[in-house]
Amino acid sequence: MSRNLTPIMLVLGPLMLMGAFINWPLTNEVGMDGVNLLKDDASVNMAVAGVLGMSLMFAGLHMLSMDMKKGADRMATQLLNMADLFIFGTFGLFLLGFGGQLSVILITNDTTSVFADQVAREEVALAIFNAGSGLWSLTPVVWGLAMICMGLAHVGLKVPEGMTEGAFFMLMPVGFANTLLPLIQDAEQAEFQIVFPLTMILYVALGGLMLSGNIDEPGSE
Repeated sequence: MSRNLTPIMLVLGPLMLMGAFINWPLTNEVGMDGVNLLKDDASVNMAVAGVLGMSLMFAGLHMLSMDMKKGADRMATQLLNMADLFIFGTFGLFLLGFGGQLSVILITNDTTSVFADQVAREEVALAIFNAGSGLWSLTPVVWGLAMICMGLAHVGLKVPEGMTEGAFFMLMPVGFANTLLPLIQDAEQAEFQIVFPLTMILYVALGGLMLSGNIDEPGSE
């Protein structure tokens, strides 16, 4: 078993986040429909599990970037520095967007919150929900850029020669799919329902392959 935390976080974090994502009540609901779903069907415990999984996942990505910098040349190091910037940006957008939904749950269910009337409570919840949804829409673009930078840093523009390079090479096409989501996503968000799980599967696969020793951990050579 590897004593490196990077693959462990890349496996555990996405699994927790996917569990929360699958059970989260929202799909493509907007406005008051989304607010009402969060009020009636969302769980604070599920939200906490999602935030914890998200934190582990992005921490694992950052640690993977740090590992990859060991022995990297100047251009690869610059790409990884850019990836770190995008990773931090994505994590911030995730927290703000998801935090908005958590605030809606608390506002609509916490009777100790003081509002003039129920209409005022719903207006505040709706404003927060809409703001969070706007931040969510930017997340895949920044996230995809981070993955593209990491993929380029590891294998450059050459055709992968082995399993290690092939696995890390997949960061680029999956990252590119994320960056395209705001352009290709339809009203039903069908593309997001495919690309997000695919991204999680890739992280789990990378972490699992590193844990099993089937691919080399970056910086281990």
